Order: sequence, then C-alpha cells, then structure tokens
Amino acid sequence: MLALNKGEYTGDIIQSLQLEGSTITNTVYALNANMPDWHYHENLHICFVFEQGKAETKHNTTYSKKEGSLFFYHAEETHRWTSPAPISRSANIEIETAFLNKYGLTEQHVKQAIETNVNTRSLMLRLQKEMGSKDQNNKLHLQTLLLDIISRQQKEQHTIAPIWVIKLKQLLNDEWNQVLSLQEISAQVNAHPVTISKNFRKYFDSTLSEYQRRIKVEHSIDLIKNSQMSFAEIALHCGFSDQSHFIRNFKEQTGFLPTDYRKF
Repeated sequence: MLALNKGEYTGDIIQSLQLEGSTITNTVYALNANMPDWHYHENLHICFVFEQGKAETKHNTTYSKKEGSLFFYHAEETHRWTSPAPISRSANIEIETAFLNKYGLTEQHVKQAIETNVNTRSLMLRLQKEMGSKDQNNKLHLQTLLLDIISRQQKEQHTIAPIWVIKLKQLLNDEWNQVLSLQEISAQVNAHPVTISKNFRKYFDSTLSEYQRRIKVEHSIDLIKNSQMSFAEIALHCGFSDQSHFIRNFKEQTGFLPTDYRKF
C-alpha cells in the first residue's frame, strides 16, 4: 500500500501552494506515465477533476466520472485512480488536522460543505486562478476562499429547515435552466411568495437570483470542457439572457473568462 505524505500525488504536480496548514495543487495525470496503485493520503483530500474524465476505483467499485467531478477522501482513505484519457487534470486541496482544529471543523463538516454548497467547483476554480496572483493581499483572499469552500454551510446546521426549503432546493436544482416565476415556485413548494422572499437568504446564503446564477455557472463548467458548444450555445442552454451575460457571470464566479478556462 502506497502512503502519500503531505503534498504528494500520483500525478505530476505543475503548481503547488502551501497555505496555513493546507496544500493546494494543480495536478496532471498522463495515461502512460502515471500508473497509480492503491494508495492513501495522510490528510483529508478534495479533488476536482476539471479536464478529461477519470475512473475512480474504491472498495472494489468503479465509478466513471466525466469532467467536473468532485471527490472527497477522508485521511488515510484507500483509493486509486485510472485515467481513460491520455491527459487529465485536477485541482486538489489537502487539509491537515491542525487546520481543522484551528477553525473548529471536522472532516465530516468539510465533506458536508463541499457536497451541499451549490458552487463548490466554481470556488475551487477561483482558488486555482488566484494561486498565481502577485497581489499583496492575495494570501488573505486565498484563505477566505478556502474557508468559503469547506465551512460555509456550518451556520445552517443549527437551523432546522422547513419542508418548503427542502422542496425549493430540489426544485431549483432539478429545473436549473428553466424560467420560473415566484408564483410558480410558490405553488410547487407550497409556501407563500412573501415567505420565500423574506426567508430565502436565511437558508440559502444568497438571493434567489444569485442562487440560480450559481447553479447555471456550475453546469456551464462541464459544458466548456466537455463539449464543442459555442459560448453563445452554452449561454442559451444554461438559461442566460445572452452570451455577454453568461461571460460576465462566469468570470465573476470562477475568476476565469470562458475562453481562458477552455484553454486552462
């Protein structure tokens, strides 16, 4: 069994940054060059595959994943990777126990945060984008982004969400590219429009329109890397009013222009 120490990966690391007890990397895996065996990392590990697919084999089960897949591994959780494409790339975040203790987090807190946060992948892309910045305030910005990724859901854990909130979240994620009026939403979740409007930020940490834009951008991440669609076609498919509106929101959320991300 291969044990990987802090900052070690089975692929080739092309960029790495140490940040307050965490390690952020950009890693490339080549089909004929990197042949990973069963292994584990000493720290918890988040992996966002943003170019080409990978297959994950864990507990004797194979999961085929396309671009945009997000994985969480507990510290010392055994797994291995095989890549069906010549080249694949991923963004990785490795977090030490001391970092978790400092901010009052557990591995389960982090797992829940990345799985329930509607724009985890966008935030991870922004983290990658900011790694190369020379801004003197960049370290503070990176720390803020990292905590936003792994802990933003904690304040919601102490609030018992009403049934309409659960239904609303499901509705918005299922019909993410549909134009829904407040009245239609109200009818489907069985809650008064005023109730939804006044309480949305409390449960979703954003306005309704902001939340919908986050979901749209998340879906566009896959399409940019995993299709030949033009940006105008992606904008239409994802429910943006036009290409300019899509580009503006993608840049705001990920830090990338769509053209730059397609080449990244």
